[in-house]
Amino acid sequence: MPGLRLLACFAHPDDEAFPVGGVLARNVAEGRRVRLVTTTLGEEGDIRQKGAATKETLGEVRRIELSCAVRALRLESHALLEYRDSGMAGWEANDHPRAYIKAPEDEVVERFVREIREFRPQVVLTFEPGGLYGHPDHIAVSKHATKAFDLASNPTAFPDQLKNGLETYTPQRLFYSARPKGFRLEWATKLREVGIDFPMPSPEQLDHGNPPEEIHLELDVSDHLETKMACIICHRTQVAPDWPYHRVPREVAAWVLGREFYIRARPDVASAETVPPDFFEGISPD
Repeated sequence: MPGLRLLACFAHPDDEAFPVGGVLARNVAEGRRVRLVTTTLGEEGDIRQKGAATKETLGEVRRIELSCAVRALRLESHALLEYRDSGMAGWEANDHPRAYIKAPEDEVVERFVREIREFRPQVVLTFEPGGLYGHPDHIAVSKHATKAFDLASNPTAFPDQLKNGLETYTPQRLFYSARPKGFRLEWATKLREVGIDFPMPSPEQLDHGNPPEEIHLELDVSDHLETKMACIICHRTQVAPDWPYHRVPREVAAWVLGREFYIRARPDVASAETVPPDFFEGISPD
């Protein structure tokens, strides 16, 4: 399996689109092999377009939407783990027997370890530990992917995987998708400045995001904005009919959707170190 490989681990259909679609598209365009693992079908998501789905069909509709998004991004491959969307903290869905947050940790981590040992990515990408805005499934996938990153090289971790020729593997870098604190207010203000009646964030939403000093990279991915927007539009149930980004100047859409933020979680970043904007800088294809 020669080349440079990125494994992206996220919780719901559309997690690969809104926060990281630009960096995934860029890596594909640069010839890297990109695989996506999604843990749920997003059954607790919104239905923002009338008639696009019902509560009963939403999961299967989102399966189709996810396939569309994978094609739009031209990802090499994709796996769906088939846990159930847990919903936000305190929702009844938290207690569903198949809810992702109720899955045994070792079970999920083993699946991620196998993904790493089989795909052999030099770079792994997931959410930051707070899940961008506290979504329990986002927090869970961050925890599970991080633990798998640390265990995939250990022959005592899930040794049954190693009985039929599969080998341990040591990925080199782990990145977290993040957003700076205050991003929701910045977005709303920017859209309102160009005449979009965009709702202002609630007091709770104002606190979403990471302190700026925790974020290592602000990437300009606007050269892949059209691909990212095509990926987002695939998630029709999650995009309102009055979605603003086709109705604003391109530079405004690029300012909101064409900037992505990342933390390098492994290896640790030294106090005076500058993290290169290319996840793979200095890594040789194998």
